[in-house]
Amino acid sequence: MRRACVLLMLLAGGAVSMVGAVQNAPLSLTQIVDNLYVLNGGCMCGNTTFFVTDAGVAMVDTKVAGKGPEILEQLRTVTDQPIAMIINTHTHFDHTGANTEFGDVEQIVAHANAKASLMKSTCETVTNCDAFKGENAKYLPNVTFEDKKSLQLGSEQIDLYYFGPGHTDGDAWIVLPSLRIAFGGDMFGAKGVPFIDPNNGGSAWEFGDTIAKAAAGLKNIDQVISGHVDIYPFEDLVRYAEFHKHLKAYALEGMEAGKPSQEVADAYQSPEHLSDFTSMEFFTRPFVQGIYDGASAQ
Repeated sequence: MRRACVLLMLLAGGAVSMVGAVQNAPLSLTQIVDNLYVLNGGCMCGNTTFFVTDAGVAMVDTKVAGKGPEILEQLRTVTDQPIAMIINTHTHFDHTGANTEFGDVEQIVAHANAKASLMKSTCETVTNCDAFKGENAKYLPNVTFEDKKSLQLGSEQIDLYYFGPGHTDGDAWIVLPSLRIAFGGDMFGAKGVPFIDPNNGGSAWEFGDTIAKAAAGLKNIDQVISGHVDIYPFEDLVRYAEFHKHLKAYALEGMEAGKPSQEVADAYQSPEHLSDFTSMEFFTRPFVQGIYDGASAQ
């Protein structure tokens, strides 16, 4: 969960100095199967994944700005295939940061709402819209989708899904049917209470329902690659939906009892059978407040 701490510090301030620290973090490449590799960013950087096909490499997420040369260096240790496709799970700078550093890539893919966030005239650092101004606008996603879309890269199919708002309002789920592997991005960034970005349509109120829809809607999946940390068995995604159902019910019970949201958040403990899902106050406090706000708006 150290990455979570660093992300919070970035969002709270000091973005420039912290990004510099992130750029110096070591990278670690792990082979999942013969043609799939996860490049863990160390510290706060999102995971980058290489899916090597007979028509080029599909790369999922590109970490922070400045990481492009290191990412390419790691890729060249496993294949000489060109990068044919970049897929961004969402708008944030630690997942789209190096999009502009790989030359002309034929297909850059994201949910339509994520592209809209990247096209904002002004934005917070986390949104990363400033990276795509002027000549860099050519690196904006040129393939988008709304609910579901299937792409073909050589002999491999890549399926894209959207189940609703959560971390942002443009979180893409990516499925490799031939490998029975899905990508959760920061909808499943780690096994704990997540950061919610309301400035980009994120919703603590809807997060649990969206996770439940993903767990029910993704079929024939054995593993889920998280946005930042590990590769989890699919059953952990199902349990993550249960965790959020429990947290929401707990928060609403506290609200009905007239308790302040911070008090409720600070007292929260996962049930024993979900004890591997953690709660940290700097994410749980705003998350529970978001549930309170969502309930009040109903």
